[in-house]
Amino acid sequence: MKFLFVNKPPIMEPLGIMYLSSVIKKLGHKVELAITSDNLERKIAEFKPDYAGYSIITGDEGFYDGINKKLKSKFNFVSIAGGPHPTFFPGFLENSSFDAICIGEGEKAIQQFLENPSSMEIPNFWFKDKNGRIIKNPVQPLIEQLDNVSFPDREIVSKCSQIQGTPIKHFIASRGCPYNCTYCFNHAYSELYEGKGKRVRFRSVPNLLGEIEQTDNAFPSTKLNYFQDDTFTLNDDWLEEFAKEYSRRIEIPFHCHVRANTLTERKVSNLEKAGCYSVHFAIETGNDELRNKILNRGMSKEQILNAVELLRKHGIKFVTQNMIGIPGGSLEKDLETLELDIACKPDYAWVSIFQPYPGTALGKLCKDEGYYDGDFTDLNNNFFESSKLNFSSEYKLQLSNLQRLFAIFVESPAFYESGLAKTMIDAPQTEEIKNMYQKMYKDFRKIGDRRIYGFDV
Repeated sequence: MKFLFVNKPPIMEPLGIMYLSSVIKKLGHKVELAITSDNLERKIAEFKPDYAGYSIITGDEGFYDGINKKLKSKFNFVSIAGGPHPTFFPGFLENSSFDAICIGEGEKAIQQFLENPSSMEIPNFWFKDKNGRIIKNPVQPLIEQLDNVSFPDREIVSKCSQIQGTPIKHFIASRGCPYNCTYCFNHAYSELYEGKGKRVRFRSVPNLLGEIEQTDNAFPSTKLNYFQDDTFTLNDDWLEEFAKEYSRRIEIPFHCHVRANTLTERKVSNLEKAGCYSVHFAIETGNDELRNKILNRGMSKEQILNAVELLRKHGIKFVTQNMIGIPGGSLEKDLETLELDIACKPDYAWVSIFQPYPGTALGKLCKDEGYYDGDFTDLNNNFFESSKLNFSSEYKLQLSNLQRLFAIFVESPAFYESGLAKTMIDAPQTEEIKNMYQKMYKDFRKIGDRRIYGFDV
């Protein structure tokens, strides 16, 4: 059988698809990847897939449904949607053009499906029968032993022009997150798998390093290994073993995500010993009430500043992640975030504009309290452009401008201290100003990336 994955041009290695591809190939099937910017009809006519798979995030469901609908009107194949959107909003299957969706972890489920493709009793799958009736199956337990999961198939993306020759390779050492931030899907994911396994699971260090060695040897242009874990530093003992073995076996530096209020001298020292070049960590907002009561971060300014001092002491570069336009917020509260970032002096200050994603606790709050009265179809996968909340037009303008200028103001506090920042934030979005701010943002983003990764990307 033949399985075709259909995906937007990737900006980094799509690990989810790569893990599934590895499973499918081990079953003896042929797998290929089609990019939506290519001629999909020609690709399908040539490859003749039995199945087409789409990994969909919220905001992209309409885009992929449109593509699938058009392709299915001309070709005969079974279409399967997986990823975050089908997982948290499985009801979208009914009015879509897809034949089935896969909810949650897909490695076991896709294997079970391909071993018995006529069955409609596959765990994690919802099917649409010939009468349009939806057959719903419960999720099976989470994969406990991650070492039993095949390494992701990097060959499937090796021909993709967006990935070819990239100096960064992506890995994941663990699955799951123990925290319940209100803007994130992790809480809903935990509820989905309630009683069906540990929320957080780690691969063994030897297993992880085996994949890294294999990958770095196969792609000698690699300059940085990037760990995509929600929080890489959760387990002290695991991290200590990792630091010892990574520094002994791997010569390439790495980047990872950490959580400020979990960092200790021991953890950051082990990151340094291992060869950590840089990290991301989330401040989200400088306002204590928004951070802890609205976002449920459970984190103080003192803990954030302490994390900064530890990282700086051990020579690890860092990016702060921030969010503006939070429900209950204001420009004044967003400027508190700017002030905290200025105090932190990150190598780059990343900032997004809050989006009320459905299925999250904060998305529900926005609906319940009148911050948002849309039907979520106006959301897309871009959280940099504008706010969808019922803010004043003046504040929405300020948010769009501040998003583009935030990192520059953190880098050069004189803009803020002199009052010039406020003038720039309040500037009307004429085409000229919009283009100028966008160019400033992109140019400085390149500088930030160079600092964080050590080379141009």
